[in-house]
Amino acid sequence: MTSTQTTDSERPFRVIEGGGACAVPQVDLAPLTVPEMSAAELAAEMAEIFAMSLLRKQRLADLQDPHCKVRVDAAISFTLHELLCELRSLAWCDAGQLPARDLSATAQERRALRWNGEGQLTLNTLFRGGVASMGAARLSALWQADHAVADRDPAQRPPHNEAPMSAWLEWCGRHSGAGLCMPGDIVMPEPCLQSLDDMAERLHHMQPARPFHNATLAALANGATFDGGLCHGDTPWRGGRLMSLMAQAEGRATRATLMQARAPGRLPRPGVTAARMTVWLAREERGDAPSAASVRAAADELAAASPNLLHWVSRTNASLRQKQQRFQNSLFLPLVEADRQYMMASDCAPHLAVAGAMATLMKAVFDTARPVHFQGVGTQGSAMDLAQEADMLVANMSLARVVSGGYHPVENLRDLRAGEMIALQLLRDMLEADNRPATLDFTGFDGKPRHIVAQPRQFGRGVAKLYGESGPLPWSQEEACGPKHLVAIV
Repeated sequence: MTSTQTTDSERPFRVIEGGGACAVPQVDLAPLTVPEMSAAELAAEMAEIFAMSLLRKQRLADLQDPHCKVRVDAAISFTLHELLCELRSLAWCDAGQLPARDLSATAQERRALRWNGEGQLTLNTLFRGGVASMGAARLSALWQADHAVADRDPAQRPPHNEAPMSAWLEWCGRHSGAGLCMPGDIVMPEPCLQSLDDMAERLHHMQPARPFHNATLAALANGATFDGGLCHGDTPWRGGRLMSLMAQAEGRATRATLMQARAPGRLPRPGVTAARMTVWLAREERGDAPSAASVRAAADELAAASPNLLHWVSRTNASLRQKQQRFQNSLFLPLVEADRQYMMASDCAPHLAVAGAMATLMKAVFDTARPVHFQGVGTQGSAMDLAQEADMLVANMSLARVVSGGYHPVENLRDLRAGEMIALQLLRDMLEADNRPATLDFTGFDGKPRHIVAQPRQFGRGVAKLYGESGPLPWSQEEACGPKHLVAIV
């Protein structure tokens, strides 16, 4: 048999490269961008990290009392009200300074997250953790009920989305250690989380998907229903479909954040920035690199606007290290005992993106138009509002990353929104593949409503659209690729 090669002029059709295939989200999230911060924002970021480090030993229940006294050493203490005053003195935390017209839209959004409705930084907004609807520093019931039922063996691939829940239950046990806590079962106990320090240590040793797997399995076992907008058509949604989406979301979020962690242009770690501020304020820094200008300006603002905060950090360092400090402003991080410095930032690099994706899937797929209440199997705890507790769990994990001194709050916010976008991509892909009518409603981490509408088409895939409170919103992958006007002709 002789093969012949067809030239372009002999082909009956020609493919026009337009990018129609890009409308179907088949790839991971685009590489995470490095947040751009002004000197004023960097000063506020470092001040928040210092504040959380100083409060790491306080009981969570005490962090809502402005008169709560925090002991630095035998001679010095401060109240939460005094700490707020130090933070409010910074330009970035004061709504009356830095006109909004001088800031980008994303910077304005980040800045507004620090305020209440009256433009003030409060104890509630200080512990918001990047979730606009959250406030009080309390532990999420989902994290409080988190448990491990088995030793991890994560090599096994996840089941198919139509696999029975028994297969998913077995996989969760192997992958993250999650599972149902039945009466009579032997459950590996987790220490009680009573402080920010406890939360940070748990986060560094916890598989990021486990509390979400535990919560989802418990919700399904207790009969929690899916969003009514998913009940159209002949193909009902089952638990395996949600678990499959969560497994895919975890993989994508982990890959995106680990790539960012290895990127050469990422933000310096807070510990590095704190050390550079220490040397600069002592006027011992050498060189005049342009990259150092922002750090120097931020350090100068902290010294001028929040001198007491820097003094408390310096005295804490002296108390923990039990030796004379070389610098007057000794701002070195982390503010922990020497035997606790094994907590490396890389331990929890993917946690916020994974949390953002999984919490979004839970809020979207479960029926949260009215509160979803359930009790953990085999427990006597009170019923939970699933959507609120999922948001609170995300805020808890965000605070825990800051307390450990490994991440800036702005990085938490970026990773959180990246996880949300990954979840939206996966929901869009599955709804369009189903090619049947469906609707989903939930609230985003910015506190604004989200509405997804899927409509069937007579051929191929359906089409899903995303709406906000003011109208249609672009899908994240379309923002990255740009609008598409041509499709492939075959």
